[in-house]
Amino acid sequence: MIAAALCMGVPCGVAATIAIAPSVVHAQSMSDEEYQTAMTQLRNGSPEERASAADLLGRRAYRQREQISPVLREMIRNDTDWRVRASAGRALGRLGTRDAVPDLVRALRDPVVDVRVVAAAAIWRLPDPAAVPALIELLGDADGSARQWAALALGVIRDTRATPALIRLLGDPEKSVRLDVIRSLGRIRDASSVQPLEAYVRNDAHDLDERVEAVSSLAALQGPEKVDALVRLLEHPSRDVRQRVIESLGQVGDALVVPSLRRRRGSEVGAMRNSIDQAITEIEERGRGGTAGGGAPLQLPPG
Repeated sequence: MIAAALCMGVPCGVAATIAIAPSVVHAQSMSDEEYQTAMTQLRNGSPEERASAADLLGRRAYRQREQISPVLREMIRNDTDWRVRASAGRALGRLGTRDAVPDLVRALRDPVVDVRVVAAAAIWRLPDPAAVPALIELLGDADGSARQWAALALGVIRDTRATPALIRLLGDPEKSVRLDVIRSLGRIRDASSVQPLEAYVRNDAHDLDERVEAVSSLAALQGPEKVDALVRLLEHPSRDVRQRVIESLGQVGDALVVPSLRRRRGSEVGAMRNSIDQAITEIEERGRGGTAGGGAPLQLPPG
């Protein structure tokens, strides 16, 4: 469920305003009379009425999205009330209006942060490489929610142009932003993220859950360098980090890492030994099946 995904590591207050799975949002269609009333309010109502009509149409007028889209696009570009611009962006995201991407990109530079956040979240629903430069710019926003949504959107676009800016944002003061930066680096899979992510795992200043998440993203990267980094991290002092490293090696390692796993097994006890045995079994089974080791990515959320 998209709504559930939005509440894992992202601002749920913002999430609630943006994305609900289409099967839920559009389950209750509008009657022709309701649609005409909403469109009249959208064009001619007060700011409060226009914003309310945009939200209603975004939730219930999926079938009429082609007729609604030009009006909403005009609103997000030119309406003088930021609440209306934000509601138009929410509706465009919910309706999946891909031809609105240029308008959403423009809205990433809106003077009101609420509109910038809504635009980034809508692009998260409508990933497009054309949005990358503006989203990279948004990574420097003074508002943490804006930086977080920019990182999320860049992660689903999966364009390596974003890698350097995301790596710099690993030092963000807000943990929620750092976590989504880590996840997005894993989704982009750029091999140039290996060293920064390994360094992040080794930095005791970061919370344990951040370092464990960085291991998962490290394992998702392309290229063989990630496997070397994971092998080095087998010696990490944190049991939880080592556990994730072992699991990751089971998923992306090849026969060359088995000796390192066996050596580490001699220093572990109980469940950790069992995890190493399981990882070795996975690697051996993959080898017998003819699957190339070291290059298979971890399973990632759909983007």
